[in-house]
Amino acid sequence: MAADLAVKPRDLTQLARENGGVFPTARALSYIYGDPGNSHLSRVMPEFGGAMADDLVPLEVDGIDTPTPRALAALLAYMEAIQR
Repeated sequence: MAADLAVKPRDLTQLARENGGVFPTARALSYIYGDPGNSHLSRVMPEFGGAMADDLVPLEVDGIDTPTPRALAALLAYMEAIQR
């Protein structure tokens, strides 16, 4: 289906390769979480919040344990696992 889209989607299995071999956790978190400070609200992925804000787990981001919604931490772990 990607071939039929006007704007081609990024290959999410290549994020680490495009970042010097390191999965860009902070950048991926910012994009998925919906960073309103950087005007990314027009992205397709909605902001996470509401009930998810009550189920937080520590996620290491740039060497700092960051409280992160469990569902978002799981999504980031999956994205990191599929890197080629």
